Amino acid sequence: MQNSNSTVNSSVELDLFEIFGAIWVRKWLVATIALACGFMGAAYAFWSTPVYESKYYISPPTLNDIANLNYGRGTGSELKPFTVNQVYKVFLSNLQSESQRRQFFESTYLPASGGEPSALSSGVLYGVFSKTIAVAQVDKEEDGRWSVSLQDSNPERSVEWVTAYVNQVGESTARELAQNAKKEVLVLGRNRVLEIETLRDSARKTRNDNIAKIREALLVAQSSGLENTVVFSGRGTEKLAGNMFEDNTYMRGSKALEAELKNLENRQSEDPFIPGLRNLQKDVEFFQKVESENFEIAAYRHDGVLDLPSSPIKPKKALIILLGLLVGGLLGCAVALLNHFIAKRREAENSVVQAADPRL
Repeated sequence: MQNSNSTVNSSVELDLFEIFGAIWVRKWLVATIALACGFMGAAYAFWSTPVYESKYYISPPTLNDIANLNYGRGTGSELKPFTVNQVYKVFLSNLQSESQRRQFFESTYLPASGGEPSALSSGVLYGVFSKTIAVAQVDKEEDGRWSVSLQDSNPERSVEWVTAYVNQVGESTARELAQNAKKEVLVLGRNRVLEIETLRDSARKTRNDNIAKIREALLVAQSSGLENTVVFSGRGTEKLAGNMFEDNTYMRGSKALEAELKNLENRQSEDPFIPGLRNLQKDVEFFQKVESENFEIAAYRHDGVLDLPSSPIKPKKALIILLGLLVGGLLGCAVALLNHFIAKRREAENSVVQAADPRL
């Protein structure tokens, strides 16, 4: 058993020595192929278009940045104030949205590519563009710092485009929040206007009812010849006086009823007689003023300074050359071994032929 193990180990050692020996004998072939691959890698690294990356760091806005959005909102108001986190979350959502990328692609990236691309080429270009822009979270907290990076062959353009993209999202978010705020105010104002119209309509109907009641009471008073108001004295007069304004309205006399009827028929507006109407009108004026405001806000803050990238991130020349040499070396070793085993097989075939025919 020990002899078999020693035989196997010796054969492995002999095979390894044979492999290293074959490579060493053909070391110049291996070196030539490695240098050729390294040269091709260097050619690719130095001739390929460099890619620069610009990073735009973003932080949440301050209370002062969103102060205009909270105009008319606060304690005692039906309008709830917007918080910094609410505004920032809307901005981050838009920052990562596909619609914003598509809008920037069509308004900025596509015109820079030149010409009028077809639908197919436009889709390919959008796929390339999507890989060049990335939004990443910097801090552990979701509402903390974020970064937007954009890659381009032109360093100045990479800075310009990443700035333009963030500004586009910021302006879009500000418009969206302003529209939401105005829409909320508009709905509340319409509700107040509807309440006012309902109260006025109810007051007109009540006046018409009163006119009809007074006319009927006037006919009764005129028929009974009662011109002046009946004055009661003695016990139980309070109950009778109360009935004068309900079932016994005619007892107020025709003169008083005619005067009141004329006053009701000539009344131009019911507003002074509607309880709570002035407060509702005050609310409507307030909401109209809030709706007319210009909600200029900043949904984010630029954190730091956006410098012009000084060196490209791609291609990594040293790494590419090193990989070229490594791949070339492995390929050279493979060619050297293939050459060795082919030569060895030929020798074995020649030996078999010579053994079969001693005359050769």
